[in-house]
Amino acid sequence: MDCGGVFVKYVLFIFNILFVICGILLITFGSIMVASIKDFSKFDETFTANSVAIIILVLGCLIFLVAFMGCCGAIRENACCLTTYSVVMLVLLISQLALIIYVWIDHVQIQTSLEKIVQTIWDQRKTDSLLLDTMQRSFKCCGLHGFADYGISYPASCCDSPSNGSCGITQVATRPSCLTSIDSFWNTNVNIIKYAGLGVTVVELVAFIFACCLANQTRNSQRRQNY
Repeated sequence: MDCGGVFVKYVLFIFNILFVICGILLITFGSIMVASIKDFSKFDETFTANSVAIIILVLGCLIFLVAFMGCCGAIRENACCLTTYSVVMLVLLISQLALIIYVWIDHVQIQTSLEKIVQTIWDQRKTDSLLLDTMQRSFKCCGLHGFADYGISYPASCCDSPSNGSCGITQVATRPSCLTSIDSFWNTNVNIIKYAGLGVTVVELVAFIFACCLANQTRNSQRRQNY
């Protein structure tokens, strides 16, 4: 194998080692989340908290398996393994591009869906207040449209330092509504999602090209050895 082939081989190997580590971290994080979440199982009308943890766990397993295949194919110069890796990377590349285009075009519709989720959580507050409390603490918000939705008694999740299980008017007066907080969160992060997704797509494209080149060079080397 020439110098170019050796360079491609080890770049691809190092690239996939990093993704193997990333996959292991996601598997660990997802497993911890699955083991920890116990109180969200009743909320199946919109989504379940377990589904987020399971998606992370499955994603971690997928990244680990694909990256491990890439590592083995690169270091062992196995054309079959590299070809399979290239095909999987191409499928991931196309899927990710489709997802980015969807987010780019329908980001307003996604934001509307998030608002419906917030509305559903608010409507179910009397039967299941845990999700609402979690949302209000996470996004530092109070009420659907504002703290006035609660009247004169504000739950402990509406402020950082509740007293006797509730918050005072001065503690919640500066808190935005949960709808406003969700909208702000989405508007802040949608560009990060789009451009970070494009960056990862470019990396996947480079890995796909490198894997194809290495697989082709490996086949050519094997043909030469047979003559």
